Amino acid sequence: MRLFNVPLMEDESLTSFTSRFAWANARTAMEFCQDFGFSFRSVIAGDDAAITRLSDLSGIERELLDTAAVKRCGEKTVWVAGEETPFMFYMRGVLKFCPACFAEDELRHDIKPRSRKYIRKSWYSRFIRTCPVHCQSLASAGTHGQPDHIHDLCWSLDYLRRDVAIASREIREQPFTAFEEYVRTRLHGGRPGNDFLDPLPLFVAGDVCELAGMVALHGKNVTISDKSDRDRWEAGAKGFDMFKIGTVGLHRFIDDLFRQHESVRASHGGNELFGKFHEILANNKADPTYEPVKDAVRSYAFENLPLTDTTFLFGKGGEAKFISLNSVQKRYGVSERLLKKYLQTTGELSTLPGTDIPVIAAADVERLVTLLNDLVRATEAAKIIGVTITAFNLLVDSGLVSVAVPKDEEAEMSERYSRRALGEFRDSLLAKANITDVDGLMSIKAISRSLRATLISILLVLIRGGLKSVGINSAQSGIMSLMLAIDEVEAALAPARSTELEHDHLTVTEVSNRLQVSPNSIYKFIASGLIEVETVRNAATNFPQRVVATAVVDAFRRRYVSLAECCHRSGLHSAAVRHICMAAGLGRAFPREELREVLYLRAEAELALSEAIPEWNRFESVGLPN
Repeated sequence: MRLFNVPLMEDESLTSFTSRFAWANARTAMEFCQDFGFSFRSVIAGDDAAITRLSDLSGIERELLDTAAVKRCGEKTVWVAGEETPFMFYMRGVLKFCPACFAEDELRHDIKPRSRKYIRKSWYSRFIRTCPVHCQSLASAGTHGQPDHIHDLCWSLDYLRRDVAIASREIREQPFTAFEEYVRTRLHGGRPGNDFLDPLPLFVAGDVCELAGMVALHGKNVTISDKSDRDRWEAGAKGFDMFKIGTVGLHRFIDDLFRQHESVRASHGGNELFGKFHEILANNKADPTYEPVKDAVRSYAFENLPLTDTTFLFGKGGEAKFISLNSVQKRYGVSERLLKKYLQTTGELSTLPGTDIPVIAAADVERLVTLLNDLVRATEAAKIIGVTITAFNLLVDSGLVSVAVPKDEEAEMSERYSRRALGEFRDSLLAKANITDVDGLMSIKAISRSLRATLISILLVLIRGGLKSVGINSAQSGIMSLMLAIDEVEAALAPARSTELEHDHLTVTEVSNRLQVSPNSIYKFIASGLIEVETVRNAATNFPQRVVATAVVDAFRRRYVSLAECCHRSGLHSAAVRHICMAAGLGRAFPREELREVLYLRAEAELALSEAIPEWNRFESVGLPN
């Protein structure tokens, strides 16, 4: 039998062609297919046998019909431009059209009436909302819900003619956006060269553009479910405008979202940082095809943003730049309180950029943990060396044992000592043992009492190599197990000449008292070179001791005055003295980050206080020598 043929139009879908072919022969699409021994459902699914049969009936090349087909590949997916695409992103069941295009179709008088209008495949895409020819929004007449005829274009146009008329009146002029042009290029198999979007399936690239655009236009907490088709069109355009430069655009978008975040704690979630962009991708996009987007966001955020190890993005952590103090405690067993006190004492306490939240740079964690695990208090340090706490304090005062972390009253940090260094010091003394027969030798403690010599002076002789007979009492531990020859010790100590501190030199404690500045500050001045020190031998203990020349102290005192001295001389509270100095425009002589204690330039402070306190000049004078 002879059939009335219709041409396959440019960009027409196979279901649209089949419907027009059927209606040109006075049949519905389902009836037409059944008449020739195949089903319309097989056409909808893009079945190869159905395509071959249609080619035989229409005389149109099978290759052209195959290109027009939309082939089913999963329960709820179809192949689009060679990519498996969920139905929701390629909506063939909704009658979406351009009224102007349909009007032009009706001008084709070489085609039978009611068989002239056809569906362009690009209209199926959820992201195409504009006609590129007429620059107006596409209309949507919805769906009629009749399962046998949902894809039968001609039947649907007749059944939904009222809805089509209403939808046609609601269109508006709008440009075909760069986003839609990108989508159309991808639908035709093109790859424009975008290093972020091109590697993604088209439905993922488009979805991410719309989501990012929504967040950019309406804020991080946008409610997307109530947005109109127009809103989504604008969002897609905005998102693509940000991402058209590729990965750089994604990074800028993430940076912008992060800048909107106000940190109040070290632990953050992705929803808190990036709002709905993270929430929807994390909770509603379980499809593995979205993982490259999540990975790109996660890797960039952890590499470039000040995040801690307690931050999780899309259910995973990353290589954070900062570690919270609490995490260090949980991971390494180091007390968070001790860690914070140590960082305050050493001036290493840092905060998460833009916040006051204490954190540690990830690169420093291993070093700090190793250091803190090595620290011990004086009591434990004395046990490691094997001496009483009194003897240990003498070792510290003599300089034989060094303080690893000085005392800091403001940080409530007591002195700490290095377990490793203590062990090395103890072992270096025990290594002096050169005989195993200890008969005739006495313990170092007994010799100290017998000769009325200090433990320190005996140890110094031992360290200098002045003793020939050194043994160890295996019944004891630590340096008190040392056994020495009393006559050798007595002979070694005899030549030592006691040199009293010259009257023009002061100890650190004396300098602290004279300047009314804490010892910690004095040590900092010494370390920075503001106060020069000399080393002399102490008369009582015979060990080297650091001292400061009186002239150096007087020179420092002529230039600087401490807040404590100002309070002592004026009788005022420190807050009152600070107020007077601040009103006079005086600043700290040393920045707080360098020195916690407050010092002023003496000349300026004297002037300000004398003007504010009439009796100032009658108070205790500076007491400098002429």
